[in-house]
Amino acid sequence: MSDATGRTADNAASMRPALVVALSIFLLSGMDAIVKGFGPESSILQIVWLRYVMGALFAFVVFLATGPHRITRQSLKSNGLRASVMIVAAGSFFYAITRMPLVEAVTLSFTAPIFMILIARLILGEPVTVRAIGAVGLGFVGIVVVVAGDIGSGQSLTPTGIAAALLSAIAYALGIVLLRKHSAHDAIPVLIFLQAILAAIILTPVGIATWNGIGMNDLIAFTVVGLLGTTGHLLIAWGFKHAAAGRLAPLEYTNLLWATAFAMLFFQERPGPATYLGAALIILACLIATRPGWPIFPRRRYTASGD
Repeated sequence: MSDATGRTADNAASMRPALVVALSIFLLSGMDAIVKGFGPESSILQIVWLRYVMGALFAFVVFLATGPHRITRQSLKSNGLRASVMIVAAGSFFYAITRMPLVEAVTLSFTAPIFMILIARLILGEPVTVRAIGAVGLGFVGIVVVVAGDIGSGQSLTPTGIAAALLSAIAYALGIVLLRKHSAHDAIPVLIFLQAILAAIILTPVGIATWNGIGMNDLIAFTVVGLLGTTGHLLIAWGFKHAAAGRLAPLEYTNLLWATAFAMLFFQERPGPATYLGAALIILACLIATRPGWPIFPRRRYTASGD
């Protein structure tokens, strides 16, 4: 093999994790758009339950295909706690995107890395630096810009929607910190499978109690949601395993591009300049707060691990 051919192969290999993660973000953004399509009249608890039920089916296939895997009592305990937290993250985010514009909900969810700083201080005892404090302040300014811009352009946001998007970011941040604390030694297929199956089990009583029936089209949609969610998480996990988190994490913000495209194509939503200005401030705050090795993905990108 010539030097030129070797360099080409090395460049392609080095680009592959970034391309895989970029694809995963596209798939997960598509999942968000499908969920938004159910509309505000749909039961959020039923949506979250079926999302995890379908996701668990696909995750189980991956679990079997990549095994054998060992699941310990500690795995069940730690992932059970994290599954409960991620139910809150998914439920509140789904509530937000079904009741407010998609891009604004995604933008507010980008604050998750900022909340990670504060939660890591409380749970892991990690120090809060001056830079981190500045990032938190800048992120707060970004939130104010998004909300203030909406007030000046017709008030498409609602207090409950804003609160739900921020709650989703906080819950996701807590889930990532718990992952760092408890689940670093579980294999990726185990993390994905336990996350989905435990969430599905926890939600089953609520899902049955709130069941109002679904048609064939909805069943197909939920199946696609489960497939996109599981595939997206697997791709992210693979990408983080083969490249540094600091290099890949900023790719998450391409979600803003996909959210804009889906919002305009399918929901006739056109975000104003203030939304993008606020998004830029929040993204800048997250990048300032980023530490080497941190999986700073906002929202439900919980599959990155320290394996």
